Amino acid sequence: MGLSDGTSEVDTVVNAEAKGKEILIALMGPTGAGKSSFIANATKREGEGVGHDLNSCTSEIKVNKCEVEGSNVVLVDTPGFDDTKKTDLDILKLISDWLNNEYGTARPILSAILYFHRISDNRMAGTPLKNLRVFQKLCGKDAMSKVILVTTMWDEVDVEVGDERLKELKDSYWQKMIARGSMTFECNKDPRKSPMVLLQDIVRAVQHRKEEQESAGHDEEGEGEVQLQEEISDLKMDLQETAAGQQLYSRLEKLAQTRMETLRKIRADTKRADEKTAEDLWREYNEVKEQLESTLIQARELRMTIKQRVQQGLRIALKNLRWMDRQRHTSIPVGRIPRQPKKEVLDENTTLTRTLSDATPSGDTGRRPTLLKFVDHFTERFRKEATVGDSMEVIPSPHVVLKDPPPGSERFEGEGAKADLGEMITLQRAALHRMSQDDPGRQPVHAKLDDYLYERFGREGTMADLEEIIALRRAALERSPQPGQGRPLLNLAGRLREKFQKQGSVADIEGAIKLEHAALELCPPGHPDRPLCRDSLRNSVQMRNRNWCPSPDILNTSHDLKQAIKSIVLETLENCPSRFFHTTTGILCNRDAQLSHFVASPQYSQLLSSISALDDQLRDEQIRKVVSSFFQYVMLSHRWGSSEPLLRDVKGTNIYDLGGTDGLVKLQEFCLHTLSHGFMWAWTDTCCIDKDNNAELQEAIGSMFSWYRQSSLTLVYLSDVSDASSLVDSAWFKRGWTLQELLASRTVLFYTQSWSLCMNREVENHKTDPTILAELQKATGIAEGHLTNFCPDLHEARSRLQWASGRCTTRPEDVAYSLFGIFNLQLPVLYGESAERALGRLLAEIISRSGDISILDWVGEASTFNSYFPANLTPYQTLPCIPPSTPSNASRRDDLGPERVCTLYSSLAKLPHVRIVNQKLTLPSIVHWVTAVKLLHSSTNPSRYEYEIHASHLRPLKATLSVGLKTTSDTYGLVRPWHSKLLGAQADCDPDAPWKLVKQLERPFNALLLERLPRDEYKRIASDCEIVACVQDLDILASEVLTLEIV
Repeated sequence: MGLSDGTSEVDTVVNAEAKGKEILIALMGPTGAGKSSFIANATKREGEGVGHDLNSCTSEIKVNKCEVEGSNVVLVDTPGFDDTKKTDLDILKLISDWLNNEYGTARPILSAILYFHRISDNRMAGTPLKNLRVFQKLCGKDAMSKVILVTTMWDEVDVEVGDERLKELKDSYWQKMIARGSMTFECNKDPRKSPMVLLQDIVRAVQHRKEEQESAGHDEEGEGEVQLQEEISDLKMDLQETAAGQQLYSRLEKLAQTRMETLRKIRADTKRADEKTAEDLWREYNEVKEQLESTLIQARELRMTIKQRVQQGLRIALKNLRWMDRQRHTSIPVGRIPRQPKKEVLDENTTLTRTLSDATPSGDTGRRPTLLKFVDHFTERFRKEATVGDSMEVIPSPHVVLKDPPPGSERFEGEGAKADLGEMITLQRAALHRMSQDDPGRQPVHAKLDDYLYERFGREGTMADLEEIIALRRAALERSPQPGQGRPLLNLAGRLREKFQKQGSVADIEGAIKLEHAALELCPPGHPDRPLCRDSLRNSVQMRNRNWCPSPDILNTSHDLKQAIKSIVLETLENCPSRFFHTTTGILCNRDAQLSHFVASPQYSQLLSSISALDDQLRDEQIRKVVSSFFQYVMLSHRWGSSEPLLRDVKGTNIYDLGGTDGLVKLQEFCLHTLSHGFMWAWTDTCCIDKDNNAELQEAIGSMFSWYRQSSLTLVYLSDVSDASSLVDSAWFKRGWTLQELLASRTVLFYTQSWSLCMNREVENHKTDPTILAELQKATGIAEGHLTNFCPDLHEARSRLQWASGRCTTRPEDVAYSLFGIFNLQLPVLYGESAERALGRLLAEIISRSGDISILDWVGEASTFNSYFPANLTPYQTLPCIPPSTPSNASRRDDLGPERVCTLYSSLAKLPHVRIVNQKLTLPSIVHWVTAVKLLHSSTNPSRYEYEIHASHLRPLKATLSVGLKTTSDTYGLVRPWHSKLLGAQADCDPDAPWKLVKQLERPFNALLLERLPRDEYKRIASDCEIVACVQDLDILASEVLTLEIV
């Protein structure tokens, strides 16, 4: 039975096109609800677009064809109304266009509409509720009988919880839809609820319905359209007039009101905020403003019958936006302007001080304060005459504000007296000229002259004023003590940036960037000016890139040449992470965005102009060289904290504008340090992977080692190491994933919790620094050769397991997954499996490919996955103890004779390689059958037993076990695992090889204790200590050289 209400009722849910036509089934619902997984499960292959059948099919409408019980079924995957690159309005237009395009000779008639909902969602709100309501309006009441409500993700909840949620959905949110004929289907709740079962039920119902119509002589052409098709095509409505359009409009209207209220709240908060809080409020304002503008744009397109009311709301919103724009470049809100003196009083004070100043001799000590007093009165009058109005609530100060107000801003809208401004500049120059360099009053006069010059420059754009400002700021920088040079550096950089805008000199913008880098170094994390330094640096780099223009020759470059570059770019990036942070803009970029940045870069311009005359081979070499240099990237290695940003938190946003968590601060600092090292691209495992996408997560885990290996630099952030601490003590060395990050990265820099270099070792690569290397060897136990030049392979597998044995991961199964890259293995990532099973799969792959039987030499608890592997990596913390050799016994060799020795040698040489098939270990061995078992005494631990064991050709030995042995002696055997490499590489050519084998077999060895099971299978019995076996005689029969199957 496929549908929850029985297959007998499915024919009430769907109808179909004429026989021989394709059966169209639309899949709708929120992003991540399982639509694509449903298709992949049902079709057993990747979906294929059918643009030739669907005239207006775009890349966002994904169409898959499959055959179900002889019928051609088309599964149409539609995007959800939620977190995508498109707005909700764009999604509605996309679906509308597809539904109303021609399909053959008629509009597409859907046989069924599958609406997907995650049963793992604990409540119906936000995005799922929005999707459902728009979906209901899109379908309409008449099409509800075609709807099948499919619940997914049943494996993520307990059945009882899922059943309760399904009941709530049926009783409330889906009640009306079910009443109109919609049905439900619990996808993959059990094996009988598979996607293919649902498709088979739909196809049978369609065929049954078709047969009924043919027998009744009824033509269904044109019947069963969804409401949106009828409204657009038949009633000739515009999209905004449809029920779905109005439902979306209603939501947008409420959203706009919410965001306008947020803007009003920000406005109120600015009146009480200090400087730092005000900066955060402006960032929040910019985010809300962009969101509101997008909402208003969509709402305008959907606005209809309530036009006047919405227009009034839009006018209020635009009024608020203009008000906030006027204050965008101010420093701190200071409240309403205090009452100003009347103009007559100001005029009188100005005249009196001017007269007194003119009457004072130039050498008189009282001239300077009189002159400054005159300037103050003069300035006050100028300010009053230049004031925009009483409603202006913020007075900016250019020498305080680090974001330069653009010429023509509201501050300068007042006419002001041009002559008065010129006279103020003259007076400030005169006052400055009369002061000595060490005069304490020089600084405020210097700042005022800077103010007035910039004010005039903003009005008139005279470059001489800007040059004088730059000179003043250079002088101010020289007089500033180094710890306080952050803001003077930024002030000077701002003027150089503006000069670059006017004259386009690359030297000016490069000078600004250099100054901003210096300011950033002076402002460590936590410094109040660090965000300003970061923003200023980003603005300069963006301005430099934005103002680059390609030459006319580049614009005329052949299409083939550009395609060759694009092809090599995509080839180069194929083995790189799919997402990078662009450190200049703070935006997370996918492949298309990365390619766009390259095409817009100066490197692309220079490349096009330099390769046009080269032959194909030299051309491709040059392209690869430039592309590889442009896309150099930096990786972050760190311990996850409790507030790490995920992909959904940073997608489509500028991370430098975000704040509030330690994780975001760490991400910002990482990107800034990447930028300061001269790299444009940065990657971190927290938010550059879509962890909700199983295929992407599988690819990332399989590629992680190579990503770190290909990186130009890896920054290791040790959050628990202070500047004075040793990096050896960091918990970073105890985490599972960081092992491969350390080994894979060729160039590494370690940073402390304050983002300063560990141990103050300022070198390009800490892996080449003897002091750091010594610390790394001490912390990891890994030899220098492996730390500096590690090769991922299966050699020395036991040593590599030892490196990982003391590490842990948040998810237990990651202990195994984090080692895939170290052994250069590609295995499925199956989150949800037990840690023992994951480790067992890894060890099985290692031993099957390498034949390294040392992996079997362990002491401790056995795995429940199989008896021959340990339950965890702890037993590998120490390497196997090689028992000391015993003196050779010549008489024992003589007893064997050459013929028997050669027979034994031949038997061992013919043994197959060790392998694991179907979880059974096929182990070539020399078996010593146990002849007697004796319990020595009761241990103080009731779960421990000490035995004396006698076995053929071995001396009696003792073993401590956690299980009791049976008294039947022929049940057990002591086994020496064997591998052909133990015979030696040149054994076939060495006539003494058999006798060398005898000498080798005389040595003590660590034995495995096996218990015989039915069907010639064996089970390993784990011991609490190594079972060291010493050979008593070498009279080993050929029957004791065996290949055993161990489970």
